[in-house]
Amino acid sequence: MTDRIELVQVNQLTAADEVLWNGFVAARSDLVGPYFDFRYVQAIAPGVPNSGVARFYEGDQVAGYFAYQKRGDILLPIGAPLSDYHAVISSADFVADFDELMRLTRTRRVEFQGLVGTSAGRGAHMGLTRRVADATHGFDHWWATQDAANHKFFKNVSRCQRNVEKDFGGFEFSWEKVTPELMDWTINLKRDQYRRSGMHDVFGCRWTREMLDRLAALETPDFGLRCGVLRDKGRLVAVEISLVQGEDVHLWFPAYDPEYGRYSVGILLTVAIIKNTEALGLKRFDFGTGGEDYKSPMTTPGGVCLEGEVEIRRSLQSRALDAAGVFLPKERFEKVKISLRRRVKVIRATEITLNGWGRALTDLGRRAVMRTGVTKAYAGVLKKTAALGAVTFVG
Repeated sequence: MTDRIELVQVNQLTAADEVLWNGFVAARSDLVGPYFDFRYVQAIAPGVPNSGVARFYEGDQVAGYFAYQKRGDILLPIGAPLSDYHAVISSADFVADFDELMRLTRTRRVEFQGLVGTSAGRGAHMGLTRRVADATHGFDHWWATQDAANHKFFKNVSRCQRNVEKDFGGFEFSWEKVTPELMDWTINLKRDQYRRSGMHDVFGCRWTREMLDRLAALETPDFGLRCGVLRDKGRLVAVEISLVQGEDVHLWFPAYDPEYGRYSVGILLTVAIIKNTEALGLKRFDFGTGGEDYKSPMTTPGGVCLEGEVEIRRSLQSRALDAAGVFLPKERFEKVKISLRRRVKVIRATEITLNGWGRALTDLGRRAVMRTGVTKAYAGVLKKTAALGAVTFVG
């Protein structure tokens, strides 16, 4: 039970806080991975607008921490939407008082996209499965195990590897620190991908790039950004920027030169990372929770996290989306609504200006109409939703 909450800046956390934080994480088997590391929050906070940490107290003792960022009257985990996982850093049985936290931060909703371990109480949430390639027993064991269950997929990977050998004499692989040049190359390709697909450009707001630059600047051997790289006679073919902590790797931002796309170089790079980092002691490779087809054949379930929200009252935007349901069949509408809500959450987390909100929501409405073929009436509801979002959520 929470008796008191204290709001502080990350740079106000003390050495005693760091010891407590690390102790909570070490005592829980579900808080595995770099996002729960004290150094992650410490590194990114200076570049994340409107961020802070809630200290939860039971009596006079600190019982937990929640690192957050505020966007208007919405509270999000720090680093959202880039931070794939987050948690109240506490003992496993601690229940955070989100109502009091919302009162203190003058917010009306807490949104999360990968909440691990702590019950979120009331509100709408769904379970998401973490996908992990577990190479604890070595690369060969991982390959054989996954190949036995997904032979067609791995047969195709082997075929692509042979084609690369035949056409290029193979690619050179390296595992390296993330330099500004590698960061630029990867982010430029990701932004091109966002434009082509209609996804929101999470790097258009600039602070997300600064967040990654701060992680790249860390000089700690067991924590920070690293990347797997494939080169063709010096030319960059594919890069995957990853966040590393000890034996755990979170595969974060993959990008590849489209001219090599038919060789499935993104998948080849992921396989090369798992294979070539075995000697470095890296054992678990977290792919996140997305539904990409390539993830399931390469991974096994690595635990459950929650996507959803806890709110004081129902949002105007939710009511606008619900009203739109009259224009679509129920099953189809539910899928569209979930997709739109996820996209709006990404926009909310990244955009901190009215102009950014306006552009992003206009693009979102246009894409929704193109993909669903909905009526003009539904398009009008989307416009109203965009307007409500711009007024309500920009901070």
